[in-house]
Amino acid sequence: MYTRRNFFKYASIGATTALATMGWDSIIQPAASQGTINVKLGSVTGINSIDVWIPEDLGFFQAAGLNAEVITFQSSAKMRDALIAGEIDFSAQAPLHVYLSRLRGVPLNVVANRRNLVDTSLVVRSDLRSQIKSVADLKGRRISAGEIGTWSWAVLVKYLRQNGLSDKDVEYVQSTTASTYSLVKTRQADAAIAGAPDLHRLLKEGTVFQLLNALDPKVHQKYFGAREAMTRAWLSHQRVTEQKPEAVKRLIVAVNRTFTYMHQTPPEQILKAVGKRFDNANLDAILTGLRTELKRSVPKNASISQSAYLADQKVFYDTGIIKKLVPYSQAVFDKFAGNRA
Repeated sequence: MYTRRNFFKYASIGATTALATMGWDSIIQPAASQGTINVKLGSVTGINSIDVWIPEDLGFFQAAGLNAEVITFQSSAKMRDALIAGEIDFSAQAPLHVYLSRLRGVPLNVVANRRNLVDTSLVVRSDLRSQIKSVADLKGRRISAGEIGTWSWAVLVKYLRQNGLSDKDVEYVQSTTASTYSLVKTRQADAAIAGAPDLHRLLKEGTVFQLLNALDPKVHQKYFGAREAMTRAWLSHQRVTEQKPEAVKRLIVAVNRTFTYMHQTPPEQILKAVGKRFDNANLDAILTGLRTELKRSVPKNASISQSAYLADQKVFYDTGIIKKLVPYSQAVFDKFAGNRA
């Protein structure tokens, strides 16, 4: 079991951190020398915010010339509303909130990419392996996939529809108090859309098997129509991109440094740096997530792919969550992050 007590056995890997960050000093110091900019950043709890905690805990924001206050929100909707109200300058969350806001006339923007792939799996309880061998076999089954209208729910509906089913063909299980892990473990759900750390706890215990793994390139291409999908991003408001462009530029510097660190640093060392952020019982699962989903889905840099932007948006369009596609040119501010096909 990987616990806080044995963090120190990885201390010898600390030199890797120095090597991963050494080359950034000459890039970051000029920005910092121009004066520090105060910004407020929004994030949620869980492993998906690890690329927010790394620059906060390791000083990458500060080195880029940002005095960053990271505010944790209990829901992504509340974080989006805070961004719209001007209570925060940037939010680390799904691009869905840009699509929804733009369609309502609110000028939110994607300013940086945070993920390149769908990083969740469709899992089924292991005791049902002989009965459920395909997505079509889920008809009439109880499935957990978060709240209706969220990314996980949309992914589930996408899987169902491409296999001749609809969301009405399954019994949808959700709870405001129980996690995906608990719902599957207690057999309240037969299947689920799961990501780290719940996914890896369930797999390690033998509770589930993966029916579909979106990290498989063939699965990703089949269901999402592209090799990449920008499932998480840094968002901002047009007033910030217009009035505080230097803050956006410095955020991108910190983001790129974070991604370099994540790709060049052993997962054990990353966990040592930010392990205090997680429940001790989940550390093994978090470590597995760093070795699998995050290793594959975290981009090399903050640049925004137009095809990945569209692939993500089409999941919500195809499932009826949004009624119209928002063009890349309207919803993305890529002056500092850069863009690619």
